[in-house]
Amino acid sequence: MRYIAIAGLSLLLGITSGWAQLQPNAPWPSLGKDYQNTRRTTQGAPTNGSVRWNYNANSRSLSSPVIAADGTIYFGATNGIHAVRPNGQQRWRWFAGYSAATSTPAIGADGTVYALVNPSDAILVALNPTNGTLLWSLYLGGNNVISSPAIGPDGRIYVTNGEIPGGYLNCVNPDGTLAWRLYLDTEANSTPCFGDDGTIYVGSARHLNAINPNGTFRWRVPVFYPVQGSIGLSGSRVFFGAWDGAFRSVNLSGVVQWLATMFGPIESGVALTNDRVYMVHTGGELRAYAHTGTLMWRHSGGYRGTTPAVGSDGVIYAVGNNGGTVNALVPSNGLVRWSAGIGTANWYASPAIGADGTVYVVNGDGRLTAFGPLAGFLWAGGDVDGWNGDYEGRSAVVQFYQDGELKYETVAPLNADGTFELHETPVGEHDIKIRIHNSLFGRVSNVHLEVDQPARIQVRLLNGDVDGNNIVDDADLLYILLNFGSHAPDYDLNGDDIIDDSDLLIVLFNFGAVGE
Repeated sequence: MRYIAIAGLSLLLGITSGWAQLQPNAPWPSLGKDYQNTRRTTQGAPTNGSVRWNYNANSRSLSSPVIAADGTIYFGATNGIHAVRPNGQQRWRWFAGYSAATSTPAIGADGTVYALVNPSDAILVALNPTNGTLLWSLYLGGNNVISSPAIGPDGRIYVTNGEIPGGYLNCVNPDGTLAWRLYLDTEANSTPCFGDDGTIYVGSARHLNAINPNGTFRWRVPVFYPVQGSIGLSGSRVFFGAWDGAFRSVNLSGVVQWLATMFGPIESGVALTNDRVYMVHTGGELRAYAHTGTLMWRHSGGYRGTTPAVGSDGVIYAVGNNGGTVNALVPSNGLVRWSAGIGTANWYASPAIGADGTVYVVNGDGRLTAFGPLAGFLWAGGDVDGWNGDYEGRSAVVQFYQDGELKYETVAPLNADGTFELHETPVGEHDIKIRIHNSLFGRVSNVHLEVDQPARIQVRLLNGDVDGNNIVDDADLLYILLNFGSHAPDYDLNGDDIIDDSDLLIVLFNFGAVGE
């Protein structure tokens, strides 16, 4: 009876009452990130596509990650729910013979992890975040369930249960009892969002539905084919796409404000900023619209079912190449800032962003990849052979590589002793190449960079590469001869700013040398 009384109070007072909500201070506690499903963060540093670490579930997945307040990452796979520590090590895995491959979990205020399992006959489970033990389970039924649970402002869990015999929106109390269920249509595979007044907005086979907190219809907007993915809300506008190939904006009374037609069905949800909405369609495009319906730009990148995410700097992250590549797009024009392969395709892979800016993505084989932020710290120094002056006023070119691919390059001013400090480097393990003034590049392999663990390196560099092509050759010798006897700091090799015999000897002694 205690739960019934509290439930009644919650219905009376709307969102001001309830047992729990999304976990406070969690950077990405649900598929939609917040109650409005904006999938936008204001936390963390930008990323550059460097891999921080990989964790492999070794199991098929169409899930996406969520992130708890303590940094734990949760996602689903065929072999259960995985909990991964912020360093990429497994915390626990829950598996009771039920697949969670299509479910993205949600995290309650007390850290409880909610997920849909057994998608051919759905069950909602609640797991202890400490050790992954089962707290309770609730049979929902249904078939071909691809939606994910959402936690409302009243603390209840709202979840749809797929196709017939599903088609319901289920409202579940945090103790695992069913508060109410509402039949929507022959299919309900949408992740809801919530209005300030507690209204639930959720898709079904032929409608976008606005549901009152007591489980009755407020209004319905008809569509021709199913509304899937997460519904987005910003201010007085609700945004959603449907399999009929139309992307719509409706007001809070259910009146369509604008409609844009696509080249293919829309399977996924949206990401929202104060003035933009980002969406993809199966024709392969990611599109940016103003809230008023003006198309700002489009990017053709083989997108299908990914739902974009927006970083603190406005960069949009989405998985293209039919689920095999993460793209980071510039918000002003949709140009690709960087891209990185994730291996086996996950059509529905939707990035999540951690408190420090790390971008997490799950691929089709259940491999969770963490793309680290530009938040590392490097103390480094170099000695150039034959250099007798100090290095103050000079600079170092510093390059960061992973698997032979250049991930990041920057220029650092040198101290008098040839040392320098770099903040906001990539994190993760990198080969670092350094060039000082007219030296060849020198490499230090397998340097592990982290936010709170500064790395220290020192390199000895060969001299004489005046033209910067990473080899000492005829062109460098010609530069020295043409400037011989002159004051030419740009071509100087020994630190006295005069081109003389010392510089000539450096080129001759190192002739033919190639940098790393």
